[in-house]
Amino acid sequence: MMERRPILLDTTLRDGEQSPGVYFTHEEKLHIARTLDSLGIEIIEAGIPSMGREERQNLRALKRLGLNAEILSWNRLLIEDVVNSLKAGVPTLHVSVPTSDLMIEKKMGKKRDWIIPQMERVFSFAIERGATISFGAEDASRTDLSFLRQVFLAARDLGAKRVRFADTLGIMTPSMVSRTIRFLAQDLGIAIDFHGHNDFGMATANALSAWESGADVISCSVLGLGERAGNTSLEEFACIMQCLENRIQGFNFVALKELCLLISSWINSPISERKPIVGEKIFMHESGIHVDGLLKEPSTYEFFPPELLGESRTFVLGKHSGRKAVRYFANSEGFNMTDKLIDDFLKDMRHCMAQVRGVDASSMLNHYLVSQIKKQ
Repeated sequence: MMERRPILLDTTLRDGEQSPGVYFTHEEKLHIARTLDSLGIEIIEAGIPSMGREERQNLRALKRLGLNAEILSWNRLLIEDVVNSLKAGVPTLHVSVPTSDLMIEKKMGKKRDWIIPQMERVFSFAIERGATISFGAEDASRTDLSFLRQVFLAARDLGAKRVRFADTLGIMTPSMVSRTIRFLAQDLGIAIDFHGHNDFGMATANALSAWESGADVISCSVLGLGERAGNTSLEEFACIMQCLENRIQGFNFVALKELCLLISSWINSPISERKPIVGEKIFMHESGIHVDGLLKEPSTYEFFPPELLGESRTFVLGKHSGRKAVRYFANSEGFNMTDKLIDDFLKDMRHCMAQVRGVDASSMLNHYLVSQIKKQ
């Protein structure tokens, strides 16, 4: 029996583009979709047809690409939204409605008893016209669980092929996610899509917990783009699935990192140099203990090799460097420093760094090496 693996749903073109100040041109959207498809992403949530004609034209162009990925449109629980999706040539619809009492009453001006009859009307209209429906519960994490289960069962009975649990404000912890998804998955019979936000920095951990607890589909976005603090990061979740969980194999992380860099340049938002998986400095090492271990065996301090992302490890000299790091750098320049000279260098370097910010340790070492030449 094949081991269970997650279905990856990328929402960069929908929720990612809802990040304040972020938008993609027509050609950029096509490039993102092609790249995601080449990576094996199964579902691309590609836009909101009700936004207008231009958005519908973008969606129509994406459908014409003939990708393997399912192209999914996002819609409110309204017949007019379904009509706009069908006009865009996208018959695979995600239909979303708030389910928490707070949002039902304050945002929608409705009561709980409005939702299921409205689902009946919209689902019936859509399915009669050949549409396939994914149903989403907005603010599911603040929804009464017994009511949410009732709504999910209704969605299944009305013909939805999957349901989405949206932690809209990113307020859940992994243990909460686990309990909730296990409860909702009981006898449901259709896939659960977990859509997490990162307001408290837990989106990736929550997504992992959701998948382990029975959610078959995980919504992600490139660089974790999305409203406020963003969504589950595609690069983080995919790397966890390959390197830690062994549920996917051969994922092209080089191509994904190239897409991350490209999108970062398009939206004028530099990637943090320490960002997991794709940060510029995540394979850079200074600590003497770490450098010593890495020189002996790379896996001592790197769980996955930098080559997975088309990178290479680098060593830098600094306050925390030790003898072996200094000797490594000296040897790479063709010099063999004595232990005393190394100790003198480390002492001088650390003293300078304690007095002045911005000391260039490599330049200091070069000075020591030049001094050694002159003495010979």
